[in-house]
Amino acid sequence: MASNTPWSPNELIPIARAGSREPALAVAAETLHLLWSRDREIWHSYRGASGWSEPVRVAAGEQPALAATPDGQLHAVFVNQFAGNAEICYVWWNGVAWSLPQNVSHTTGASRQPAIAVGPDGTLRAVWADNTSGHSAIYTGRLEEGRWLTGPLASARGSAPALAITPQNVAYIFWQDRLESSQRFEVFCTFSREGGWSMPENISSSAERHSLQPRVATNIQGGCHLLWQEELAGVFGIQHADRRPNGWGAPADASATDADCRAPRIAANRQGFLQAIWQQGPTLFHRVRPPDYDAEWWAPEVATDSCGGLSEVAFAVARSGKTHVVWCGADQASTYRLYYLQRQPVFKYTTFAPVG
Repeated sequence: MASNTPWSPNELIPIARAGSREPALAVAAETLHLLWSRDREIWHSYRGASGWSEPVRVAAGEQPALAATPDGQLHAVFVNQFAGNAEICYVWWNGVAWSLPQNVSHTTGASRQPAIAVGPDGTLRAVWADNTSGHSAIYTGRLEEGRWLTGPLASARGSAPALAITPQNVAYIFWQDRLESSQRFEVFCTFSREGGWSMPENISSSAERHSLQPRVATNIQGGCHLLWQEELAGVFGIQHADRRPNGWGAPADASATDADCRAPRIAANRQGFLQAIWQQGPTLFHRVRPPDYDAEWWAPEVATDSCGGLSEVAFAVARSGKTHVVWCGADQASTYRLYYLQRQPVFKYTTFAPVG
């Protein structure tokens, strides 16, 4: 890679032993926190000036999802087995220690693929997929006074849910589900409104092509921005759509290539600029988009050209603007390890001393 790249070299995360997978990231008070799973246990480390802290076991489980509140507390949901059934569990970190796990889902079916988000008022929401009804359905929950209030979303079958909350406290939930007519996956959305949730809406709207793996971010302007994988001619591209006052904008190509693209992730910096990453072969690409409606994506840039074997990726942008990526990759012996890289802020700030 060129010496003037804003990206750091790949760094093998030494404290995450071989077999580590499923990274999850959150930034609290400019400190980067990492959760991951290994041998069905959840581990935690944070990155300080001297590198990664010694890992701490959080709980038994897998599929962690992580969020941070403005006061610096960490909140996580994950999957764990209770009496042979997969349940969604919740823990929180007060800066010193993790709490004991709390069962969130309490269903007779298998609950998987959790996500968690924090509202501007500090309210925690979670979402996951559950097969209690005999098919995969989308469930959601909200933490109130130490107790999770949960239930299925109306008319929301599917899997791979994603969740985000705007600064105006509007929660958006996305998922993928097959159309009965074509058996192709589409991406659907519902959002919170007074008294409940909106009716599900088909966002990808491409009945003859698979639309998969929704990922979402909100920004300071109140926008909601969605990425997903869209199949075309046997390969996948990355599509983008945003929520507008009169509904969803038309999907647009974010990857701008005929090559196969996977694993999209999206986040926003404090100015509201969207930052997206995705995998294209052994290369991880990064692209920036201004927050305005119909804004053009900036030219794609290479974050790393050596992420072959990538299976999962986590992505976060700190308030300072620094971009953090942790990805899981398999080496030639098919052993999974975690790798880290970071990008300088998209905008550099200059401080001027007052004259007078």
